Amino acid sequence: MLAKLIVWAILVGVFLVSGYGLNLIRIAIVDKMAHPDAVIWWRIVLGVILTTGGIAFLGGLVFYRDRKRGKVKPPAWKTK
Repeated sequence: MLAKLIVWAILVGVFLVSGYGLNLIRIAIVDKMAHPDAVIWWRIVLGVILTTGGIAFLGGLVFYRDRKRGKVKPPAWKTK
């Protein structure tokens, strides 16, 4: 039971980090529209890194779980 609780906490944390990354991108765009001379590149870069990292972590987790259960087919270019 404790292991499932820890896994859920990790998943919720990853979702929150990815959502924060998207929020940083949104804030940067709104800030640029409000103040045209604002420097926004660091917010966009950090937002893209957080969002991409969260999506990649969740995708890898699902892929690992499905491969462990035998639900992943080999790629089409490897089969004959």
